[in-house]
Amino acid sequence: ILKSLNLRKKGTTVTSCPTCGRTEIDLVGLTEKVENEMQKLKKDKDIHVAVMGCVVNGPGEAGEADLAIIGGKKQGLIMKDKKIIKKVKEDNLLEEFIKEVQKY
Repeated sequence: ILKSLNLRKKGTTVTSCPTCGRTEIDLVGLTEKVENEMQKLKKDKDIHVAVMGCVVNGPGEAGEADLAIIGGKKQGLIMKDKKIIKKVKEDNLLEEFIKEVQKY
């Protein structure tokens, strides 16, 4: 909210889908973990991350994000700049995503 009002200049924006019947990962739990991890990182540059629940709409809905997680059945995709860069098992999804965020 602060960034959208131009009251905070730098930092992280996290976008998540509202979930639906196609979601096959713990989207709410994963989003909370992503938000917690993003708060630990330096906020000296803007970064927009997205956490989406399915491969049907996720890639399109995450299109404006710098980095995104797209959930699937017991796995997920990691996107960077609108391109899929990794397919990862659900157990390793957060760890691999944070590695990509740190490299970004």
